[in-house]
Amino acid sequence: MHRIAEFGVAAHWAYKEGKPTDASNFETKLSWFREILEFQNDTANAEEFMESLKIDLFSDMVFIFTPKGDVIELPSGSVPIDFAYRIHSEIGNKTIGAKVNGKMVTLDYQLKTGDIIEILTSKHSYGPSKDWLKLAQTSQAKNKIRHFFKKQQKDENVEKGRELLEKEIRNMDFDVKEILTSENLKKVAEKYNFTNEEDLFASIGYNGITALQVANRLTEKLRKQRDMEQEKDISNAVSELKSFSPAKKRESGVRVSGIDNLLIRLSRCCNPVPGDDIVGFITKGRGVSVHRSDCTNIHTEDAQARLIPVEWETALNDRKEYNVDIEISGYDRRGLLNEVLQAVNETKTNITAVSGKSDKNKMATINMSIAIHNVSHLQKVVDRIKQIPDIYAVRRVMS
Repeated sequence: MHRIAEFGVAAHWAYKEGKPTDASNFETKLSWFREILEFQNDTANAEEFMESLKIDLFSDMVFIFTPKGDVIELPSGSVPIDFAYRIHSEIGNKTIGAKVNGKMVTLDYQLKTGDIIEILTSKHSYGPSKDWLKLAQTSQAKNKIRHFFKKQQKDENVEKGRELLEKEIRNMDFDVKEILTSENLKKVAEKYNFTNEEDLFASIGYNGITALQVANRLTEKLRKQRDMEQEKDISNAVSELKSFSPAKKRESGVRVSGIDNLLIRLSRCCNPVPGDDIVGFITKGRGVSVHRSDCTNIHTEDAQARLIPVEWETALNDRKEYNVDIEISGYDRRGLLNEVLQAVNETKTNITAVSGKSDKNKMATINMSIAIHNVSHLQKVVDRIKQIPDIYAVRRVMS
């Protein structure tokens, strides 16, 4: 269709001008018409398209020379940006300045007939500025600048979408390389009516579709398989739990409601102590691991099915000691560490480990492991440390 139109327009020119359609003249006009057709395909804005036609069809022309003496025809009012994009898209995109008649000019300089222009480029250029759309006068330059930003935006969205999808897959505890295969991505892209995986990633990047939706689709079969395996593991774990000695249960100071003879251990990631809200997690072959209710390690989709209610055995809490890690920050001054150690000692609390460091801003950080009986005992220690001058904060550490 376009090919017929091209020859029709070219023949019309030849007839109107009363000249034969020689090869060079024909190809020059045909090239201009192709650019107009390409721009029409790239823009959905009819007003913008007609404005571009007015610029190219009805503007007076100027004739500019390249450093090698070639003549370039441009609409009157054109600037160096128009010249750069007339030569080649990449020259336009890499433009950093221009010389006219041997002198540096700004990119909004209006070219005049007879000017000799040299475009300065850099391979390290980040591309055109959006302000160039206001400076450029030809539809060709404007169209190529718009195309650059459209492609750049897509590339950024593709990269962003891939990162978001990989993050969701890792959150589901799957191997990213195992899930993001070409075959899997092709199937999911077709499912959401995308032509290829790049379009799929780009859609995630600009929130056309969420990364979680795509991740769920990609891992659907594997998640069902894993759920079935976990159900078997839980069933086996509960059976194994009932065979452990009651003595193990009493050593932890925690019991599981409704079930006796369980192996129970306190999790080292959050170091729960009596008074903390706690929950049990059925492990594979190691009994029940007790966590604080706010521990991040149990707040995953997979962990929820393995949680069971547990409670502290108050009879043991008064005499049993539990290890807790705390971090103390303050102004680094002479004697600060000694005062902290003395304060903890005053609360009759055993210290199992201590380390300290300071930075160039005179901020001291002291990490300490202490043996306490319960939350009240811990609060007593914290309150005493906070009474020391130059202490900024005391916090409980979870690994």
